Amino acid sequence: MEDVHAFVDATSVDASERWLEKLLSSPSYGERWARHWLDVARFSESDGFEEDMQRPQAYTFRDYVIASLNADKPYNQFVLEQIAGDVQEQVTGESIAATGFLVAGPWDAVQRVTPSKFGRLQSREEQLEEIVGGVGMAFLGLTVQCARCHDHKFDPIPQRDYYQIKAVFEGVDHSQKAKVHGVRRLLAPVQEQEWQKQTEPIRRQISALESKD
Repeated sequence: MEDVHAFVDATSVDASERWLEKLLSSPSYGERWARHWLDVARFSESDGFEEDMQRPQAYTFRDYVIASLNADKPYNQFVLEQIAGDVQEQVTGESIAATGFLVAGPWDAVQRVTPSKFGRLQSREEQLEEIVGGVGMAFLGLTVQCARCHDHKFDPIPQRDYYQIKAVFEGVDHSQKAKVHGVRRLLAPVQEQEWQKQTEPIRRQISALESKD
């Protein structure tokens, strides 16, 4: 309320411009408006479904969105980093964190727990459909995933387009453990090497303590 009264009582001719700049430069600007993009990105800090497992690294994508808004990042860069931040010419921890967009949606880990190879393949297709759908609705405003089973009824999206888009994301997986489909790490290669070097002593201590159990 103090800010409201100060604005109302301001007498300078550039009061509006000054208050606008003050609000835009506040970290709270990114925090407030990031929630709207996080809704578009179907962001959640847990998987959903029956197990609803927590996602300990989810905050990296949330913080990326907040920082991008506060930095007034160009929209084309904002989009590129979220779709392909780990394959740019200059890969950074920030650009890799941006790809959290791809796995921000709900994920039913239980459906993968099956002795059936067909069941696991079906689970993988469901996972990729969610990713393709998220990208299509956020950046194209289209339900591209409808073309998974047939040519789109209302938009000029043939089935072939769906599978071409899906192929782009074959290397994405919700799990943080290495799998045949691969994962996108949170550190660039150079940063990864530096992290390994700096944490080697403590990782050795942890290993020694665990071996005593």
